[in-house]
Amino acid sequence: GVRHVLQEFADAGHCAVHHDALRETAATLLEIPVSIITQAVELECQDDHLIAEDIDGKPCLFLTPLHRAEVGVASHLVRLLHGALPWGPIDAARAIPWVEQHTGRTLSPSQREAVALALRSTVTVITGGPGVGKTTIVTSMLQILQAKKQDVRLCAPTGRAAKRLTETTGLEAKTIHRLLAFDPTSLGFVHGQTHPLRADLVVVDEVSMVDGALMSQLLRAIPDNAALLLVGDVD
Repeated sequence: GVRHVLQEFADAGHCAVHHDALRETAATLLEIPVSIITQAVELECQDDHLIAEDIDGKPCLFLTPLHRAEVGVASHLVRLLHGALPWGPIDAARAIPWVEQHTGRTLSPSQREAVALALRSTVTVITGGPGVGKTTIVTSMLQILQAKKQDVRLCAPTGRAAKRLTETTGLEAKTIHRLLAFDPTSLGFVHGQTHPLRADLVVVDEVSMVDGALMSQLLRAIPDNAALLLVGDVD
């Protein structure tokens, strides 16, 4: 019952829940005294079904799979940040005018800065609402890397988003499940830490729609010598 209540919080977007908030909510929904809920939480933590952790000095509780996913996302982002840039140094002062001439599209100063930053970073995050030029930044970077013969993989959390990414970039984009090769027999993915993707760059669009568990699975499948570009809404 306690895990079910915590899952309700998770479904609403709260990965971690304050200990007191969970006890009070569970006591109300399950119609069980708080003292029994407290005992149940302690037993669930002992059995590793829940993880207790202080966040900003406040005692919080996680469902164990969500906690592992959160830790996994963080650790793999750090791993990629410390990796080597797969394409080596690129002179943005030459590459950006080349791509502008190649595409016939002039970049704004902020877009040029974003492309230059992405070309020298192993992990890049591009955020913003519709119409701010995220697609132009991504397509410009991809044009430059294609000229450098880099192996690029594009993905998004939904089929519709993947199709839109294909249309805007001219390159094949897949759902994250297809990219990782979901196996319905084992209910797992073919690609992971022991069998990583073959890629120099992985581009993920609509990242704000990706949940923590799937993001953890995706990041663990990106090899050490690859870069990551995350694109999505600022929220």
